[in-house]
Amino acid sequence: MAEATSIAQRQRQRQRKFHRRSRNGCSTCKAKHIRCDERRPLCTYCLRHGGDCGYPDGDDGSSTTEAGRGSGSRDGSREPHESAEPCLHLLDATPKDPFLGTSYDMPHKSRSLFQLFTNTRVLYTTRVERDANSFIVHKALSHPGFLHAALLMTALHWAWSTGDVEHFRVPYLYHKLQAIRFVTDQLRNPDAAGHDGTIAAVSSLALVENALGSVDVVSSHLRGLAKIKELQGEDRRPKKMGLLQRMILMAARRVSSRPVWDILDISRTDYVHQSMIISLLRVALRPIYSLDILGSSCGSEEPLSEILARKAPHPRASDSNVLAPLRSVDGSRSGFIACYFYLYVIMREGTVDSFILIWFIEQLLADVCRTEAPMQKEQYSPSLWLWSVMFGACATMAAKTSDDLERSQMNVMRDVYLDKINLVSQMLSLKSWEAAKSILRLFAWDDGFDGEMELRAIWEEAVWQDDGRRFKWYSAENVDYQNAKHCW
Repeated sequence: MAEATSIAQRQRQRQRKFHRRSRNGCSTCKAKHIRCDERRPLCTYCLRHGGDCGYPDGDDGSSTTEAGRGSGSRDGSREPHESAEPCLHLLDATPKDPFLGTSYDMPHKSRSLFQLFTNTRVLYTTRVERDANSFIVHKALSHPGFLHAALLMTALHWAWSTGDVEHFRVPYLYHKLQAIRFVTDQLRNPDAAGHDGTIAAVSSLALVENALGSVDVVSSHLRGLAKIKELQGEDRRPKKMGLLQRMILMAARRVSSRPVWDILDISRTDYVHQSMIISLLRVALRPIYSLDILGSSCGSEEPLSEILARKAPHPRASDSNVLAPLRSVDGSRSGFIACYFYLYVIMREGTVDSFILIWFIEQLLADVCRTEAPMQKEQYSPSLWLWSVMFGACATMAAKTSDDLERSQMNVMRDVYLDKINLVSQMLSLKSWEAAKSILRLFAWDDGFDGEMELRAIWEEAVWQDDGRRFKWYSAENVDYQNAKHCW
């Protein structure tokens, strides 16, 4: 009797649990015998795992077919049918697509997003015209990682300027998936993984997700970046952090060690507060990862990616195909800038590719210019403003450029920041570096900071050195500077 009962129990255990069949699921889920949730344009499985989310012929025209891996069929599986929206093939340099003038086959629903990227940029919530010869456009067309990063960033900036996250939902999800696939492929080759385009792709994924509030997803992208840095040879790993990273760590330490009300006095200027200041508060008081852990990991025997995996936030269930309504623009931008702090500390390098830096520098400078008039009227803290422009100047000097066009355009940004340093120094009658340092100390300063000599050189260049060159540069005849000044 007992034996018969045991046999019956084993038979019940062998029985498959019933679930609803997915008759209209995508080809990838069918091939893997996985129940598909049939979400469009990308099912949840394919969005998370990089599958070729295609649906059989006969579906309505509202669906979008992903064909990121090619359209060759495999025995025993139903591959996606050929879509009217081709995917990005970024291998052959022969010009084919008249829309771009290159070999890039841009999906039709991405073309308006690409045109927005090439024609405009967003400063806070204001759209301004992008220079037709901007290096960032040239660079986006040079590598798939840069291109996906540019379009993801542009979709986010559109949401900042309009409050509409749905308008570019389909191309955003498409390029998000393509960026994940691209980075996954690059990680198989250490040389390709370390390319600046790969780093730009994984960085953009982290930035837009943090700006949209997906903290658990951000942590996975930060771990991916740490893994990329580990794949680089010892000769490419920096022995010492750059000045930009050291300033971030110093500010985070000072902010976390003092009460907030002892640092910030923004009660009268909430409407113009700087996202960089709020971002420093976020990473110091509510971090995804402790910056001290990120900063001290260089000497650790345990790889940083494993440390981050151990300390990762507990994942929350979420629908990867749904974009939450945009929180406040200030909240989203502070999340965006805060994520840059994590990225820079993980990268550690003294110089960072200018393509990655420019999105950060433009937003910092937009805040500086929004708060300039209140600062001059003593309605905004001059110490915060001086700290912000000194930090921004450090960021411009950390740019790694590859050609004369990049160098000249980054130098324009650098000199605009030097102009701002000179402005606030004259307003506060700062006649020496010691006087300037006393103002910086009101917000965040460590006595014995190992970047003091570098910061002093920046301040002295802005205020004292080579006055003849500076007055010539800032003259009405200098077209580059006047164009930059008009934008800011």
